[in-house]
Amino acid sequence: MGEGHDQTNPYSPYAFEAANKHYANQIHVPDPIVGARSRVGIITCCDARCIPERFFNLSENEAFVIRNGGGRTASEDVIRTILLVSVLSEIKELKVIHHTDCGSLAFSDEWIRETVARNDPLLPGGPFKSDALPWAEAISTQPFHMRPGDTERDRIERSVRQDVQYLKSHPLVKPATLITGWVYDLHTGLVEKCD
Repeated sequence: MGEGHDQTNPYSPYAFEAANKHYANQIHVPDPIVGARSRVGIITCCDARCIPERFFNLSENEAFVIRNGGGRTASEDVIRTILLVSVLSEIKELKVIHHTDCGSLAFSDEWIRETVARNDPLLPGGPFKSDALPWAEAISTQPFHMRPGDTERDRIERSVRQDVQYLKSHPLVKPATLITGWVYDLHTGLVEKCD
């Protein structure tokens, strides 16, 4: 298991510094007060097509967003971030949002480790450093496990429910925090609650 996507966007440079200067001069409000107004945290995928600030039409300082590959919650960094925010502010709700056509649907931990072990110089972006394999063996990419007869939607919804349950049972997530699960459909643009 591990084919990736059939096609990806071609490389196109982006003028990050110029865009930031425009933002700083035209859009930025100086010295915003700390703390998301909604007291909502969103845990979602790092996929560049999955942008909660857009699909929820969020303004600055509306919610805090934690992103990683697959939007999975069972990682030390996600829990560390939730803990820090919980100590400094209040969290009313955590929204776990996975999305359709996620790259994490296409691989397993074993495939990732085999790919790093082969260390093919023709990999996109070139080979890994020579000591990369022990690092790859020490982490879990938290793939979306497939069961016979599963559809993509089945796998996504099951992973959302698993991640919601993980947060609900974690001792560093306060019991008063509402934890909800969602699926963002890249085709329709809709975010649907997953019970």
